[in-house]
Amino acid sequence: IQALDGSSKAAEAAELAEQLLAGIVPDAEQYLRYTIARLILEEQIENYRRDNQTPVLRRAGELFAKLTLGSFTGLRDEIDEQGKPFLLGVRPDKSEVAVDGMSEGTRDQLFLALRLSTIELQGEQQERLPFVVDDILVGFDDARSKACLEVLAEFAEKFQVLVFTHHSMVAQTAKELGSKRGVHVHLLNE
Repeated sequence: IQALDGSSKAAEAAELAEQLLAGIVPDAEQYLRYTIARLILEEQIENYRRDNQTPVLRRAGELFAKLTLGSFTGLRDEIDEQGKPFLLGVRPDKSEVAVDGMSEGTRDQLFLALRLSTIELQGEQQERLPFVVDDILVGFDDARSKACLEVLAEFAEKFQVLVFTHHSMVAQTAKELGSKRGVHVHLLNE
């Protein structure tokens, strides 16, 4: 514009620049308003989801925390870019781990927590059936096996629970829980 020194082309270019600048300001303001509105909406959706999780997911998160000895504090559901829901385990530091990022034993504990919470909810609405499992503690270490047996003992206050195993450590841990917790061990080889 300066090189054209006052010619009509310089004035036209200066006027065009002013028009473009005048159009950019409202567009930028509108973009910022939409961006802020989107961020607020996403935050409110997340708050609502966290506060209103389904009873099954909430209870599964509680059981999962017990089964993992506090390695996880709960569960959270999320939706991916294709609209497909998926689960995340929430750590005590609020970091999140996708199911495929969990160890096999932890995934087994997650599955058990989801299964137990679903059965609990169904048991409130229909006839309670026995819960029968065979060697579900194979992928659990000793401490988590004990935690699982304690969760099952608590579950047995409402449902009949039968656990079959060929692992003597599981039977010994169950004996240690004792009949005061409603746990009875029957050895088939005696």
